[in-house]
Amino acid sequence: MIPRYLVPLLLLAGCASTPGWEKAGSDAATRDKDLAACQQELRYTGDEARRRDTRVAAARGELGLDRSNRYDTLRGDMDASTQRRRESKALADCMQAKGYASRS
Repeated sequence: MIPRYLVPLLLLAGCASTPGWEKAGSDAATRDKDLAACQQELRYTGDEARRRDTRVAAARGELGLDRSNRYDTLRGDMDASTQRRRESKALADCMQAKGYASRS
């Protein structure tokens, strides 16, 4: 049985879709190369952001070994969801900066 507090997150996740990208005069190989470059940049900046967020959480005393509390679990799920939204927006921003438009 799925816990009630996860239902809204699961419904929200089901609505998410990965857009395709198109650019006038661009072929699939160029698009794939540009997308890979944006994803690589995102991985680098995402890793930096995670390290920064971990340092901030540690300084606030928010890091604990006991994650069995439902609140902590839900907060972790929400943090992960927020991170995915940030990453999705950063990828879109990168591709748009390269002249692509999303096609959903």
